[in-house]
Amino acid sequence: MPYCTSCGAEYKQGAKYCGECGASTEGDSAAPIRRSSAGAAPIRRSSAGAAPGSGSGPEIELWQGKPAGISDRLKGIIRLNTTTYTITSQRIMVKTGLIGKDVEEIELLRVNDFSVDQSIMQRILGIGILTVFSDDASSPQLILRRIRHPQTVKDALRKAVRDEKIANNISYREQI
Repeated sequence: MPYCTSCGAEYKQGAKYCGECGASTEGDSAAPIRRSSAGAAPIRRSSAGAAPGSGSGPEIELWQGKPAGISDRLKGIIRLNTTTYTITSQRIMVKTGLIGKDVEEIELLRVNDFSVDQSIMQRILGIGILTVFSDDASSPQLILRRIRHPQTVKDALRKAVRDEKIANNISYREQI
């Protein structure tokens, strides 16, 4: 039986499209497919030789920030602003705590949507709240409070999410 070069799923001989991912099966010779050691599911190797599921490559820091409200700026002067937000090419991390550290993170592959909220005072100060909605079981909502230029950060995060999903061949189809 042949295997789809996009997702690695087995499809019937003569099928025009993969039943799993919907990719065309005609004229594909993109990436070689080999069977796993168990012989059950195929493992797709990219032409670059990356391991399956490795995604977009090494993790790169895209943005890092701290809460930037008036009280947060005062805390920063005396080094008590211990919350740090980090967006990398693979995940979003929120680190909090002065003595003990609490780290909350969401993989970019799990992100579904974003929301930016700004009050009038926050618009004057150039800060806002970025809420990230995901299908992560432990934290379906991750809130980045009082960040500077929240719309710019949201756009950078949106691009990173799209790039990570493309690198991992993840696409969504709506069923009507």
